[in-house]
Amino acid sequence: MNRFSSSFCKAQAVVLAVAAIFTGCVQSEKADVAPPVKVTVQSVSLSRYDNPVSFSGTVETAETSTLSFSVPGTITGIYVEEGQHVTKGQVLARVKSDNYVNAGNIADAELAEARDAYARLKKLHDANALPDIKWVEVQNKLKQAENAAEMSKRAVADATLCSPVSGVVSRKFANVGQTVIAAAPVIELVAVGDLRINVSVPEGRIGEISEGQKAMVSFKSLGIDSVVGQVARKSVVADPLTRAYAVKIAIPAGGGRILPGMVGDVSIDLSAKSDTVATADVLLPSQSVLLGSDNRTFVWVVEHGKAVRRIVKSDELASGGILVTDGLSAGDSVIVAGMQKVGTGTPVVAELQRTEN
Repeated sequence: MNRFSSSFCKAQAVVLAVAAIFTGCVQSEKADVAPPVKVTVQSVSLSRYDNPVSFSGTVETAETSTLSFSVPGTITGIYVEEGQHVTKGQVLARVKSDNYVNAGNIADAELAEARDAYARLKKLHDANALPDIKWVEVQNKLKQAENAAEMSKRAVADATLCSPVSGVVSRKFANVGQTVIAAAPVIELVAVGDLRINVSVPEGRIGEISEGQKAMVSFKSLGIDSVVGQVARKSVVADPLTRAYAVKIAIPAGGGRILPGMVGDVSIDLSAKSDTVATADVLLPSQSVLLGSDNRTFVWVVEHGKAVRRIVKSDELASGGILVTDGLSAGDSVIVAGMQKVGTGTPVVAELQRTEN
């Protein structure tokens, strides 16, 4: 073999060795590529979440009065029972008034004496036969007697407790024979003609509710399926624990059947509010909405065949999952099963979630 043939053979061997190394690298790189992960996705539609939003609330009265005597004494009679309807001006209870009556009789006698003295001395005063100091003194005594008689008369009246409004006796705090001090609670009265149901609304929904908005209220325990109510008031300060806002809805009394303390279901159709901008509320399975280490809520979506982390806003639980109110767009494919196997950029094979009829 000549020198040229030997050199050619060596060059050929080097080429083959490099080719073998390159082929091995390519095969190694192919072996390192992970296969796509199979996931199930839910397609996002931004049609408004038109179903009425439902809440559970408790009936309360717009006016509750705790009644008491303005004078101390021993209760001689309570003429009503809890749950009894009463009318304005009706006598509810009395305390022993003998002492007040006697004091009133004495005050009336003193008033009569003061008036007689005033009438006699006035003639002397008009004739300039009475010193001014005596005239001032008789005037003061008459005024004091009039005030004393008025106070005694009021004390006798205050020994009788009357209803200031028409309503229902909700509680009794005292019994016959019990001695009570002035202003001690005796009877609680509620005006059932002005009822409201109090519900707690999440902060994500409170902006969509306004005073005057219609609501449908039902009481299953009473067999009442439909009572038309109206939002009477909404709080502007959230509860520090629940972050929810109190909303009070005025409702009719239902012929006296609906009473304070009853629980009812309230349905408010937020889409009926003309000045509310439609929002895209997406109902997702609860397991698909995750909380990151940065304390932000996110979901996994599929973009160009790969998993992508998307920050979203979800404010409340709903029947069947969690409502996502911001962060998703129409046509997004949200991973609802298999999300625990993916990371940012993971290739995926997506299967559309089946809906049950």
